[in-house]
Amino acid sequence: MELEKLVRKNILNLKPYTSARDKYQDGILLDANENSLGSVIESDVKDLNRYPDPHQKQLRKTLSEYLKIDMLKLIFGVGSDQIIDLVIRVFCEPGVSNVIIPQPTYGVFKVACDINNIEVKECKLDSNFDIDMDSVSKLVNNQTKMIFLCSPNNPTGNLFDKQKIKSMAETFDGIIFIDEAYIEFSENNSFLSELGALKNVIISRTFSKAWGLAGVRCGYCIADKFIINLLFKVKDPYSISRPTADLIVAALNNSEKMNEFVFQILNEKERLISELKKLDFVLKIYPSDANFVLVKMKNANEIFNYLNQKSIRVRIRKDDERIADCLRITAGNTEQNDLLIKTLEELK
Repeated sequence: MELEKLVRKNILNLKPYTSARDKYQDGILLDANENSLGSVIESDVKDLNRYPDPHQKQLRKTLSEYLKIDMLKLIFGVGSDQIIDLVIRVFCEPGVSNVIIPQPTYGVFKVACDINNIEVKECKLDSNFDIDMDSVSKLVNNQTKMIFLCSPNNPTGNLFDKQKIKSMAETFDGIIFIDEAYIEFSENNSFLSELGALKNVIISRTFSKAWGLAGVRCGYCIADKFIINLLFKVKDPYSISRPTADLIVAALNNSEKMNEFVFQILNEKERLISELKKLDFVLKIYPSDANFVLVKMKNANEIFNYLNQKSIRVRIRKDDERIADCLRITAGNTEQNDLLIKTLEELK
């Protein structure tokens, strides 16, 4: 596939902003109008008075060692949401291009397209909430630039069939964007191993879930070097702050802790599922490869309101009729799950 043909012409021709830190990050720095006296706060983070590395070298090096892939295939963003926006801006022509988003799925895909004035074509996932290949193929036309997928999917929790994604990537003359925000909870099922042969696939991930760093707002994507270079062209030069970079490097150097989190969360999820099955108003618990479960309930809206009154927050989605009577429940810690179950048992 010739990726250049998929890119907006103005992006290919774009001369990116050249920042003071593009070339030099050491020496006597009098080139960026920074405060040379230092920072007004004391911090363990070095050089807060200096702009961060726009090339994200240390971040990319550390992540490449963790993932065992080429650092030139990586870029970091302010959460995976920024990655989604950047990819749309690179490949989709406002008012001309369209994208396909199988539903139900992560809502930011559509919002980001709407902000960028990109037409969204929606189709339904199949009865198992997997990709309906026929429905997707019927929507593709000459202006279709991207297909957005979330695997494990949010809010349904299931992985998509890897062979379906592979087949789609091999036949679709556009970009396949896979959001793997929850993949650490099902690591062996990542599409990463297929990336080398499929240059039109982009995988995004986040540190918000398994890594426990939602407040830091940092995500990344893995893609062909050509795509990564384009994303560097259009991203904000200093999008990842020094404190964020330091925290992410520290996290990657402590991946054993993340593995412990995943183990504990998955155990709590299974315990939560077991307890939910005992409730007579629970009709179905959908298979989950994430850190949450989608639960079909009698009177889901009333139960949602009751939990809110008890200051227990879960999610309800009414934008798709198939999950309108479902609650999406994150697996909390032991104490939180106990309280949730106890509160639900009061409704028997």
